[in-house]
Amino acid sequence: MSKITFTNFEISDGYISFHYKEELVGEGGTIYFELVPGIRPKTDLIAIAISTLCARKYTSIHYDLQVSNSTVSAISKFTLANVTAKESLDNNIHRKRRNNVTLNFSGGFDSLAAKCLMPDDTSLVSMDFGGRFSREKTFFEKFDTYIVRTNLLETPLKDNTWSFMGIASILYSDYLGTDYQTFGSILEAGPNNFSDAPIAAKNVSFPPFKMAGMENAPYVLGLTEVGTLNVLGHHSPELIAESLDSLATPGEEKRYRKQVLSQIASNKIGINFGLNIIDRPARPHFKFGQNFAADFLSFYVIKNIGIEIASHTISEIPEEVQKLADKLNLDFYERVNPNFLVNFPKPLLAGLLSKLAEADVFPYTQKDWEEFYEIRNLLSIYYSI
Repeated sequence: MSKITFTNFEISDGYISFHYKEELVGEGGTIYFELVPGIRPKTDLIAIAISTLCARKYTSIHYDLQVSNSTVSAISKFTLANVTAKESLDNNIHRKRRNNVTLNFSGGFDSLAAKCLMPDDTSLVSMDFGGRFSREKTFFEKFDTYIVRTNLLETPLKDNTWSFMGIASILYSDYLGTDYQTFGSILEAGPNNFSDAPIAAKNVSFPPFKMAGMENAPYVLGLTEVGTLNVLGHHSPELIAESLDSLATPGEEKRYRKQVLSQIASNKIGINFGLNIIDRPARPHFKFGQNFAADFLSFYVIKNIGIEIASHTISEIPEEVQKLADKLNLDFYERVNPNFLVNFPKPLLAGLLSKLAEADVFPYTQKDWEEFYEIRNLLSIYYSI
């Protein structure tokens, strides 16, 4: 039986800390959240935020914290665990809907593009993980964003799930009156997005965010990285160079790949982004077939700037990849996949489509779909789609 307990809570304005202990393996430690500006979230929201660190790893979860029965029940349903807590008055999270939107903001191309497409009064929240992520903070703190600083990446709980990335939006959800929240997740984030019935296209809100009263609004999920650059190139070209410098250190595959895509976008749009150009990596980081996003984008790089540049980050690119890239137009990389518009929240859809159109980003044509399927079919040799 795998049990985790959360005890020794210290909660004050702008500060939350607690001790965790995984009883089966004997692991334990203290996690803290520092909130700027310094609010004090409801204990139900604190419990929901902590549930993102549990996922479905444990059979038993205990909070030495007052949590409402309805939230305990919801966390139990999400984690499939026996959840216990100090009892409190039932306090369901109900807010008068105003279509308030919150973006989990890192300052990278994808979250910047989402910001450009979202309503002007969108709230930004950011996670400050410290360490190697300090580069991100230097950039995102220049924006009007609500920041949660934490040490959770120093604990093994970080490996249980991705959803801890949204802890800031949960803790600030009541304060901001958030009805919709989103991340900067894009099309090539996972192979399933290329299937005939993508799971993400159903737009089912992830349980912890739903518990906190928020629905999902995936503003950039139908865009590739190329599409996000087209959006940025129209709406905020002055942010691209600094964002690029903030997202990775020189020499990393990610930094060079995004630099190359930025150069292509700059040439196509006809705007000088003022990029800080760095040398290519000393050697390719991946072989073709090892990184889905990089492989998918390699077709576009080959088409627009050549196989030699693509080979700086990916080795052993198959000949059929180059042949297909040379044969196709690949305009769909610059457009939005309509699969991810069907279940987008209706109150926000008109605004999204309007801002996409302003950036000359439109849904796929029949020709785009044909080329999308050709790329998908080749990638399906290497990945389960």
